[in-house]
Amino acid sequence: MVLHVQVLVHAGPLWRDEVSSFHVATAPNWQAFLNSLVLDPFPILFVTVLRVWIALGFGSSDFGLRLLGFLIGTSLLGAIWVCCRMIDKERWAPLWPLALFALTPVTLTEGDSLRAYGLGLIGIVMSFGLLSRLAFRPWRLGTAIAATIAALIAVQSLYLNSLILFAICLAGIIVSLRRKQLGPLAGILFVGLIAALSLLPYAGIMRNAHDQLALQREFQAVSDGMPSLISTATFRGTAAKIVCFLLFSFGLIMVTVPSLRRSLFARIKGGSDSLVFAVIVVMVGAITTFGFLWSSGVHSSRYRLPFMAAAALSMQVVYTTLRKNIGLTVVNLVGSGLAAAAFIPSSYHLSELRKTNCDLAAVVVANSAAQDDLVIVNRFTHAPTFQRYYRGTAAWTSVPAVGDHLQHRAYLARSVMLNPDAIQDILLRIESELKAGHKVFLVGRFRLSEMGRPLSITPTPQSGSSWRLGIYLNIWRSQLVNLLGQHAVQVVKIALNESQPIDPQEKEDVLVFSGWKD
Repeated sequence: MVLHVQVLVHAGPLWRDEVSSFHVATAPNWQAFLNSLVLDPFPILFVTVLRVWIALGFGSSDFGLRLLGFLIGTSLLGAIWVCCRMIDKERWAPLWPLALFALTPVTLTEGDSLRAYGLGLIGIVMSFGLLSRLAFRPWRLGTAIAATIAALIAVQSLYLNSLILFAICLAGIIVSLRRKQLGPLAGILFVGLIAALSLLPYAGIMRNAHDQLALQREFQAVSDGMPSLISTATFRGTAAKIVCFLLFSFGLIMVTVPSLRRSLFARIKGGSDSLVFAVIVVMVGAITTFGFLWSSGVHSSRYRLPFMAAAALSMQVVYTTLRKNIGLTVVNLVGSGLAAAAFIPSSYHLSELRKTNCDLAAVVVANSAAQDDLVIVNRFTHAPTFQRYYRGTAAWTSVPAVGDHLQHRAYLARSVMLNPDAIQDILLRIESELKAGHKVFLVGRFRLSEMGRPLSITPTPQSGSSWRLGIYLNIWRSQLVNLLGQHAVQVVKIALNESQPIDPQEKEDVLVFSGWKD
């Protein structure tokens, strides 16, 4: 709770992905809402909730919008407790899900953001608990209805939740068949079918999203990519590595020491159905999630959050089967405590970060640039934030110049990428402005040492699934910096009024160039 409060207090303005959510939620009419939704990588539920939140009067300030993320993020903590109470008849504290999932930096930052991750995680966590209750407890219609609602919340928030929901339903079906219980089997099939049918209207959006992913692919060799898949970008730092080593060592001791191994296997045999459920969820969830992410070429840790949630809850299922031994109980307390301690420093650091300083850059530029000056945002992907907060009179453009900055529109860059002289118009405009005695303001991330370096790469269009937007963005930046470094007479870096650390994913500099030399 302390970390969630930290995020609420320190996150500050909306960064570019959150600006996109706000734009979708505030579309002026239903048709515009649907058109905007096509470019948003989420189903309809979260932006609908956000639209209602704004209609209630909380959308007039960034803090009011962040309050929604805070409520969702803290509700996820409650969902973890409720889910584990449904799993565990004795209602012990969910130490492992809290330590290995709720406390991780990616869960904290993404779950509290103005994006669909927090709401989707609540849905998948509750689906795990209700479907496991449906599989292991006496049949109840109310449980089946609640599981259906939770499943709809899950898949209507995050598309990737459908993969984890499939794994949970498959595990429940197999357990029901092992126990020869037709009622739970039918109920689980019904839940899965309703959730699947609810995604049919998004078929066209999913095809469009696949085309967008082609521009964002990150190609890696297997040897490079596997560590990032396994670590889920959370096991970083010395403390976390020590915890992983201790947990691995404990597991190795348990299976190599004969007396401990016999005790462990006896308990596993006694709780076989629960362990089958947990193992299937983890194995199928890992195969489907990592398989999809690997094939699509996206490796961000936020896309693995549903799997992380299911894996942490599965660990709780395993622990409820094995904990009757006092030694295992002590190990559980120590192990979960060490895991929590390993994540707290990095999570606390991230909770203090301001999400962007682009608003500060926009204010500085608005106050410093004259009407005839030119403002350039180095990456068009960062332009939505700048546009939200810029109130100046000077004309501005992004690199490359695309026609709409309300949302991420990577497809607009595809035609630009085909042109070897994609930003020639911008370069000529910079030359004209500097020769006329005006200033050029550059908003982006630069090192002054980069200026004046010759270009080492020329943009060569790629085709099919091999389009890589990041390469072109770096090339265009090199062209821009090279021109200014060679021909601008003076360059000044304007200090921004930063009173706290900034998240590096949207930390901008402002450079002012003036004069022209041949």
